[in-house]
Amino acid sequence: MSRWTRLFAMALCTALAVAYVAAPVARAQDDDGLAEELRKKKLREKAIKEGKDPDAVEPTSTEPARPKLPETASGWIGTIKRLWDSDKDADKQLVSDAFARLKESVGAEAELAAKVAKSFEGFKESEADKALSSALTKSGVTVEKLRAVLDANRPLALKAIMNPAYTEADNCKLQPEVDAACKPLFMVWRDPVGYAIEKMNLNIATPAEKLNVLGSRLGELSAELSRWPAPHENALAYIRAAGASQLEVKKKEYDAARATLEANEKLQGGMLTEEDKRHVRVLNDYRLMLGRGVLSINLQLVEACTRHSQYQEKIGRIAHNIDGHPDGRTPQDRARRAGFGGSVAENCLMGARDGDQAVWQWYNAAEHHRNMIAAHTVIGVGHSGVYWTQNFSGGGAPAPRR
Repeated sequence: MSRWTRLFAMALCTALAVAYVAAPVARAQDDDGLAEELRKKKLREKAIKEGKDPDAVEPTSTEPARPKLPETASGWIGTIKRLWDSDKDADKQLVSDAFARLKESVGAEAELAAKVAKSFEGFKESEADKALSSALTKSGVTVEKLRAVLDANRPLALKAIMNPAYTEADNCKLQPEVDAACKPLFMVWRDPVGYAIEKMNLNIATPAEKLNVLGSRLGELSAELSRWPAPHENALAYIRAAGASQLEVKKKEYDAARATLEANEKLQGGMLTEEDKRHVRVLNDYRLMLGRGVLSINLQLVEACTRHSQYQEKIGRIAHNIDGHPDGRTPQDRARRAGFGGSVAENCLMGARDGDQAVWQWYNAAEHHRNMIAAHTVIGVGHSGVYWTQNFSGGGAPAPRR
């Protein structure tokens, strides 16, 4: 046998040996694949038989597991404080569960109820303050923006009041125009929160509703927790008051006039009454709203005004000049008799029950209205029953009493 023949025979034997060893492994792999195919076929047939989509892929759940309620009272309290205003259904359920567990645990135990009440003390008020701050930020309401309304409308109001065509000679036919010009000022000055709600999209009603619900729920744990600080009856009243305190549109004017206003409040003696002081307080507030200076109370003019009001009540009519008046025929005569040496301008009226009403009765009388807001510095006021008198002046040296 040649060398090449021997080599060929050896290679053939090796190949046959390898084939002999590998064949069983290949057959085993083929059997496993066949079994898997059969299994899939059976599952497919079963799915079809059951009316299912055999090619559907089983979805993988991505929904997070529902949060669990803590097992301790401190955990329940924390859950309520953290999630009470959430709009998510899962959070709402947790809060409801936490309230239920707390209520059940407290039961009729006064000591436990006191501890729970202590844990929530001031909580709803603090949340109300946060709600107000958030609402102001969202609406963009600021003291500066509100004061800009004052600055823009003061000239318009003064123009309407000072218009010569606004007169009592025609029963103040232009009073509606004066009222319209003053309205934005009254709104901002008296109720900045109300103005912001109406004109600047401030929304405090929605958080107030949620806070009222919170207060009601807390009240089931302790009656004290449901109450809002006096005099506020509910969350909306509390937030409005907090907003008025925060939106101090009057601060600039009142800071500038503090010395005179405090001196008026401290003033005693003569014929000055507390109702007279209240009248001046209301009038000064109106003058400040319009950007005018405040008036200082003068006791000599108070005496002149009070005696004139008493005499008017006695004779049953009002007038500036009255022949036979025991204190003098004219306002100037009566002021000098009381010891005031400067010139005076006078307002008289009949029918006001108190000092506040007197201001607004004169507000609706054109010439008297202008007199109240003119460039005076001092005031005297006096009343007797429903008769009221005002004296205004720019000041003056004391006159010898007559």
